[in-house]
Amino acid sequence: MNSLKIFKSLGLYFLIALLVINIFFYIQNKKEAKENTSVQLENIELKQENENMENKVKLFSPTGREQHYKSMIEDTKTFMQSAYVQQKEGYEKRREKAKEIMTRDLLDRYFPADTTYQDQITTTIKNDEYFVQELEPDQKRIDVIVKFDHEMKYLLTGNVDKSQLYAIVTFEKSNDKWIAKKVQDVDADSQSMIQEEIKK
Repeated sequence: MNSLKIFKSLGLYFLIALLVINIFFYIQNKKEAKENTSVQLENIELKQENENMENKVKLFSPTGREQHYKSMIEDTKTFMQSAYVQQKEGYEKRREKAKEIMTRDLLDRYFPADTTYQDQITTTIKNDEYFVQELEPDQKRIDVIVKFDHEMKYLLTGNVDKSQLYAIVTFEKSNDKWIAKKVQDVDADSQSMIQEEIKK
Protein backbone atom coordinates (compact mmCIF):
# COMPACT_ATOMS: atom_id res chain seq x y z
CA MET A 1 0.00 0.00 0.00
CA ASN A 2 2.85 2.32 0.94
CA SER A 3 4.75 1.56 -2.26
CA LEU A 4 1.63 2.33 -4.31
CA LYS A 5 1.29 5.65 -2.47
CA ILE A 6 4.99 6.41 -3.07
CA PHE A 7 4.63 5.45 -6.75
CA LYS A 8 1.61 7.76 -7.15
CA SER A 9 3.46 10.57 -5.37
CA LEU A 10 6.51 10.09 -7.58
CA GLY A 11 4.30 9.99 -10.68
CA LEU A 12 2.61 13.24 -9.59
CA TYR A 13 5.98 14.93 -8.95
CA PHE A 14 7.24 13.65 -12.29
CA LEU A 15 4.19 15.10 -14.09
CA ILE A 16 4.61 18.42 -12.29
CA ALA A 17 8.30 18.47 -13.23
CA LEU A 18 7.43 17.71 -16.87
CA LEU A 19 4.82 20.47 -16.85
CA VAL A 20 7.33 22.96 -15.40
CA ILE A 21 9.95 21.92 -17.98
CA ASN A 22 7.41 22.25 -20.81
CA ILE A 23 6.33 25.71 -19.61
CA PHE A 24 9.99 26.73 -19.34
CA PHE A 25 10.78 25.57 -22.89
CA TYR A 26 7.56 27.15 -24.21
CA ILE A 27 8.51 30.51 -22.68
CA GLN A 28 12.08 30.17 -23.98
CA ASN A 29 10.85 29.33 -27.50
CA LYS A 30 8.46 32.30 -27.49
CA LYS A 31 11.24 34.56 -26.28
CA GLU A 32 13.62 33.28 -28.96
CA ALA A 33 10.94 33.59 -31.65
CA LYS A 34 10.28 37.17 -30.55
CA GLU A 35 14.01 37.93 -30.58
CA ASN A 36 14.36 36.31 -34.03
CA THR A 37 11.46 38.37 -35.38
CA SER A 38 13.00 41.51 -33.89
CA VAL A 39 16.41 40.67 -35.42
CA GLN A 40 14.80 39.95 -38.81
CA LEU A 41 12.92 43.27 -38.76
CA GLU A 42 16.10 45.05 -37.72
CA ASN A 43 17.98 43.35 -40.58
CA ILE A 44 15.30 44.44 -43.09
CA GLU A 45 15.45 48.03 -41.79
CA LEU A 46 19.26 48.04 -41.95
CA LYS A 47 19.17 46.61 -45.48
CA GLN A 48 16.73 49.32 -46.62
CA GLU A 49 18.82 51.98 -44.88
CA ASN A 50 21.95 50.68 -46.62
CA GLU A 51 20.21 50.73 -50.01
CA ASN A 52 19.03 54.32 -49.38
CA MET A 53 22.53 55.32 -48.33
CA GLU A 54 24.03 53.67 -51.43
CA ASN A 55 21.55 55.56 -53.66
CA LYS A 56 22.37 58.83 -51.91
CA VAL A 57 26.10 58.20 -52.21
CA LYS A 58 25.65 57.52 -55.93
CA LEU A 59 23.55 60.65 -56.39
CA PHE A 60 25.72 62.89 -54.25
CA SER A 61 29.04 61.65 -55.53
CA PRO A 62 30.68 64.10 -57.96
CA THR A 63 29.75 61.82 -60.88
CA GLY A 64 26.18 61.33 -59.65
CA ARG A 65 25.60 65.06 -59.12
CA GLU A 66 27.11 65.91 -62.50
CA GLN A 67 24.88 63.32 -64.18
CA HIS A 68 21.83 64.72 -62.36
CA TYR A 69 22.53 68.29 -63.47
CA LYS A 70 23.24 67.20 -67.05
CA SER A 71 19.99 65.23 -67.09
CA MET A 72 17.99 68.19 -65.70
CA ILE A 73 19.48 70.53 -68.29
CA GLU A 74 18.67 68.09 -71.11
CA ASP A 75 15.07 67.74 -69.87
CA THR A 76 14.73 71.53 -69.61
CA LYS A 77 16.17 72.01 -73.12
CA THR A 78 13.59 69.56 -74.45
CA PHE A 79 10.88 71.49 -72.61
CA MET A 80 12.08 74.86 -73.96
CA GLN A 81 12.33 73.58 -77.53
CA SER A 82 8.78 72.21 -77.22
CA ALA A 83 7.16 75.16 -75.46
CA TYR A 84 8.99 78.22 -76.78
CA VAL A 85 9.69 77.22 -80.38
CA GLN A 86 6.58 77.64 -82.52
CA GLN A 87 6.29 76.90 -86.20
CA LYS A 88 3.92 74.91 -88.36
CA GLU A 89 6.60 72.52 -89.56
CA GLY A 90 7.26 69.75 -87.04
CA TYR A 91 4.31 70.72 -84.81
CA GLU A 92 3.12 67.12 -84.22
CA LYS A 93 6.66 65.85 -83.62
CA ARG A 94 7.28 68.56 -80.99
CA ARG A 95 3.91 67.78 -79.40
CA GLU A 96 4.80 64.08 -79.05
CA LYS A 97 8.11 64.98 -77.39
CA ALA A 98 6.33 67.42 -75.10
CA LYS A 99 3.97 64.67 -73.87
CA GLU A 100 6.96 62.92 -72.27
CA ILE A 101 8.28 65.97 -70.43
CA MET A 102 5.30 68.09 -69.27
CA THR A 103 1.93 67.77 -67.56
CA ARG A 104 -1.35 67.67 -69.47
CA ASP A 105 -2.15 71.26 -68.41
CA LEU A 106 1.12 72.57 -69.87
CA LEU A 107 0.64 70.45 -72.99
CA ASP A 108 -2.80 72.03 -73.56
CA ARG A 109 -1.30 75.48 -72.96
CA TYR A 110 1.56 75.15 -75.46
CA PHE A 111 -0.10 72.79 -77.93
CA PRO A 112 -3.76 73.80 -78.19
CA ALA A 113 -6.09 72.02 -80.59
CA ASP A 114 -6.36 75.15 -82.74
CA THR A 115 -3.08 75.47 -84.67
CA THR A 116 -4.06 78.35 -86.95
CA TYR A 117 -1.67 80.77 -85.20
CA GLN A 118 1.20 78.54 -86.40
CA ASP A 119 0.54 80.01 -89.87
CA GLN A 120 0.91 83.56 -88.53
CA ILE A 121 4.03 83.51 -86.36
CA THR A 122 7.21 81.58 -85.78
CA THR A 123 9.28 81.79 -82.59
CA THR A 124 12.81 80.68 -81.82
CA ILE A 125 15.13 80.79 -78.82
CA LYS A 126 18.86 81.48 -78.84
CA ASN A 127 21.75 81.85 -76.38
CA ASP A 128 19.93 79.77 -73.76
CA GLU A 129 21.65 79.32 -70.38
CA TYR A 130 20.47 76.94 -67.64
CA PHE A 131 20.78 77.24 -63.85
CA VAL A 132 19.67 74.16 -61.90
CA GLN A 133 18.57 74.49 -58.27
CA GLU A 134 20.91 72.78 -55.81
CA LEU A 135 19.97 69.16 -55.26
CA GLU A 136 18.87 68.01 -51.78
CA PRO A 137 18.38 64.43 -50.47
CA ASP A 138 15.04 62.82 -51.43
CA GLN A 139 14.05 65.91 -53.42
CA LYS A 140 10.74 65.63 -55.26
CA ARG A 141 10.58 69.14 -56.75
CA ILE A 142 13.24 71.25 -58.46
CA ASP A 143 13.42 74.60 -60.28
CA VAL A 144 15.52 75.32 -63.33
CA ILE A 145 16.03 78.95 -64.38
CA VAL A 146 16.55 79.57 -68.09
CA LYS A 147 17.95 82.80 -69.52
CA PHE A 148 17.41 83.11 -73.27
CA ASP A 149 16.86 85.40 -76.26
CA HIS A 150 13.35 85.06 -77.67
CA GLU A 151 12.60 85.96 -81.27
CA MET A 152 9.07 86.22 -82.66
CA LYS A 153 8.53 86.71 -86.39
CA TYR A 154 5.14 87.79 -87.80
CA LEU A 155 4.84 85.99 -91.12
CA LEU A 156 2.25 88.34 -92.68
CA THR A 157 4.25 91.54 -92.09
CA GLY A 158 7.79 90.19 -91.73
CA ASN A 159 8.22 92.15 -88.46
CA VAL A 160 10.47 90.58 -85.82
CA ASP A 161 10.29 91.14 -82.05
CA LYS A 162 13.39 90.29 -80.03
CA SER A 163 13.60 90.17 -76.26
CA GLN A 164 15.67 88.65 -73.51
CA LEU A 165 13.58 86.52 -71.19
CA TYR A 166 13.86 84.31 -68.16
CA ALA A 167 11.74 81.26 -67.44
CA ILE A 168 11.52 79.39 -64.16
CA VAL A 169 10.56 75.79 -64.96
CA THR A 170 9.40 73.71 -62.00
CA PHE A 171 9.83 69.95 -62.27
CA GLU A 172 8.28 67.32 -60.01
CA LYS A 173 9.43 63.72 -59.69
CA SER A 174 6.92 61.11 -60.84
CA ASN A 175 7.92 57.42 -60.99
CA ASP A 176 11.65 58.26 -61.11
CA LYS A 177 11.06 60.73 -63.95
CA TRP A 178 11.13 64.54 -63.76
CA ILE A 179 8.03 66.16 -65.30
CA ALA A 180 7.59 69.91 -65.93
CA LYS A 181 4.70 70.95 -63.71
CA LYS A 182 4.79 74.74 -63.92
CA VAL A 183 6.56 77.50 -65.83
CA GLN A 184 6.82 81.15 -64.93
CA ASP A 185 7.89 83.71 -67.52
CA VAL A 186 9.88 86.66 -66.20
CA ASP A 187 11.00 89.54 -68.39
CA ALA A 188 14.51 91.00 -68.33
CA ASP A 189 13.41 93.91 -66.11
CA SER A 190 13.30 91.45 -63.21
CA GLN A 191 16.94 90.53 -63.70
CA SER A 192 17.98 91.39 -60.11
CA MET A 193 15.39 89.00 -58.68
CA ILE A 194 16.54 86.23 -61.02
CA GLN A 195 20.18 86.78 -60.15
CA GLU A 196 19.29 86.35 -56.46
CA GLU A 197 17.49 83.07 -57.31
CA ILE A 198 20.53 81.83 -59.23
CA LYS A 199 22.87 82.60 -56.32
CA LYS A 200 20.80 80.58 -53.80
